[in-house]
Amino acid sequence: MMYKIGDGIISPLGSTTEENFQAVKAGYSGIRQFPAGFRGLSHPILAALISPRELENLAAPYAGARTHMMSRYRQAMSAVFESTVSNTLPEIYRNEILQSPRIAFIFCTTKGDVDSFHELSDHTINPRLYPWHVSQQMMNELNLPGKPYVVMNSTLAGMQAQMVADRLLCKGSPYDFAVIIGVELISMFTVFLLSQAGLVSDKPVRPFDKEREGTNPGESASCAIYVSEERFEKDKKRLNMPYIIKYKGGALMTDLCKRGDIDPNRNAMLRAIQKVMTRENARNLSFINAQVVGLANFYNMTSIAIEEAGLHRVPVNCFEGYFGHSSGSTSLISSILGARSLEEGIILPTLGFRTPGIDGRIQIVTSVKPSNKNSFLNVSAGFGGVNAVTLYTKEKNHHAH
Repeated sequence: MMYKIGDGIISPLGSTTEENFQAVKAGYSGIRQFPAGFRGLSHPILAALISPRELENLAAPYAGARTHMMSRYRQAMSAVFESTVSNTLPEIYRNEILQSPRIAFIFCTTKGDVDSFHELSDHTINPRLYPWHVSQQMMNELNLPGKPYVVMNSTLAGMQAQMVADRLLCKGSPYDFAVIIGVELISMFTVFLLSQAGLVSDKPVRPFDKEREGTNPGESASCAIYVSEERFEKDKKRLNMPYIIKYKGGALMTDLCKRGDIDPNRNAMLRAIQKVMTRENARNLSFINAQVVGLANFYNMTSIAIEEAGLHRVPVNCFEGYFGHSSGSTSLISSILGARSLEEGIILPTLGFRTPGIDGRIQIVTSVKPSNKNSFLNVSAGFGGVNAVTLYTKEKNHHAH
């Protein structure tokens, strides 16, 4: 188990966790219509895109004079790390996070910085194309010690990265901290792949709704910093945090998959929920946050698994209507906003849901609701039949001043 001590989100809705949280609470969406020709796109597109100028400005405090030499992807990595450290990380850890070798850096992505490479051809196998190289390059630029870990698993990469972090922060580990960074940006390459998979809709995404037709591509960068339980116990008297979010566990289960299509009657997600819920009583769950990919059978499978796990009375929300679908960063954003909701004692609404279009009986939240419960589940149905579930809880830090 580990504790969250910092987080950051950069999206079209804001450049900190707090700005994004307030925008979602107020019901704003970052999804807009962009014309053909915008950033080289061949068709008009409904998407949640971050302005390149804004990204460069956000990266400048950290990357300084080098900003304009960095790809947008590395700008986003540096900017979200800077936002997290300067806006949320407790003072006692700031120097250590930048200098200590006792920090695991874990990057979650789906395709790395492939958009920056124009020399791609059948004959090019360039080590600079590999996602681990881009991560190492960012660490070198910021003079961060250590080697990066990279997790690539579509929508649920952010959840899997937290499972990896939890393992790396075990007792007796060489690490005290884990920094998880998820970045996903868009180009023609990405849009083409998403279109091929039948995901891109020219209407706003409608999670769990019978009118759903797919999703809208999204750009975002997210970062969460965790400290090991051992180190937290040592430091908690010095931490001025009245509440702290604890990561209690996660599970990854896989269904058989036929040509990329899943059978909604498979039960890998149900098994993953059941495994994680051995650590929590259903009565303590404030809500379940779901990340799906805009496709009918994924929504259906998720709703059936929640009902069959006996959690049909637990409110469910989904943030895709605010941020679109930004693969590798999606489930990390959801974990961060879910944690922020627990601290605030509310449940955030789902944007775009009106009429149920699913077989499972679940309670979709469509307006801000108060809640005094202390835990939440994150569930994600990814491509290739992979399903992930993670559990978080809010603990009182009795030692906080």
